[in-house]
Amino acid sequence: MASSVYPAPTNEGGIVGQKPNMQEIFHFPAQKAALENIHTRPNGRLLLTAFTSGDLYTLDPFARSPQAQVLGSLPGATGLCGIAAVDEAANIYAIGGGDHISFGFKPGSTAVWVVKIGHDNDNDNSCTVLARIPVDATLNGMASIPAAPHLVLVADSKGGRIMRINTQTRQVDVAFIDPSLGPAVAFPIGINGARIRDNYLYFTNSGQGTFGRIPIDQQGNKVGDAEIITTLPQPPAAPDNAYDDFTFDLAGNAYIALHSSSFVKLTPRGVRTVFLNETGYSPGLIEPTSAALSLDGTALYLCTAGKTVGTTVYGGQVFKVKL
Repeated sequence: MASSVYPAPTNEGGIVGQKPNMQEIFHFPAQKAALENIHTRPNGRLLLTAFTSGDLYTLDPFARSPQAQVLGSLPGATGLCGIAAVDEAANIYAIGGGDHISFGFKPGSTAVWVVKIGHDNDNDNSCTVLARIPVDATLNGMASIPAAPHLVLVADSKGGRIMRINTQTRQVDVAFIDPSLGPAVAFPIGINGARIRDNYLYFTNSGQGTFGRIPIDQQGNKVGDAEIITTLPQPPAAPDNAYDDFTFDLAGNAYIALHSSSFVKLTPRGVRTVFLNETGYSPGLIEPTSAALSLDGTALYLCTAGKTVGTTVYGGQVFKVKL
């Protein structure tokens, strides 16, 4: 994959591009499943985590009437966050989580669970926990290293660190610390989303209002300075106007969830636009949190946390958006 080059952004945060074709394919009942992360598996089905539950969900977006199903509950977790593929051929994934509280987890509860989905090729609706690896950090986004996918990098949102988990040996260490990853004084969450692309760890920082990248080697070590690609025109104000998770399309465009009701698109040339917001849609994007690319690269799957709007309580949503 060709390397993406990001010059200084044009800072066009108010420009809205052509309205894409967005379809809500599923929403949870009120006050259930504040979705946090989404991942597209090789069979096209989606993995979903939620901050409000220790349940790991699956959703088949190609079903006639898509319904989220619980694959299993991860012991000791009341909230889940990041997803990383460890061995997709064997259906093995790493899932972060713990005993969830506001803006984080209770100390001592956080861990990465290594799970295997299905017991054979004919059973894709359950999961087995292979390991629970304690990690002393405020876990958030996760990404496996392409050259060594058993090594998973995990964001520590309050510590401003990247933790490294060896899912084979269960060893945990600090891959690196950087000021660009830490929280802001007025907002207790720093690094949020994390993705690896072209030997860079890309990240969002909710408190600092930034999207950036750090060069890494094939073991996840930092090998250069952090580069801030874009900064929000207005400072973050929890819980609004804050970057969350993101994904890339095949051309290297980044799609970043922006609380409380939009997605921002950032091109490799540094042009930033509002890709999608709630205008013209009902009920619209209600606290967007993450995105994943479809297998063929022609669509995005988006998820939201939901919230109370007026007297109506919305659960988490899953959308499909054609590119």
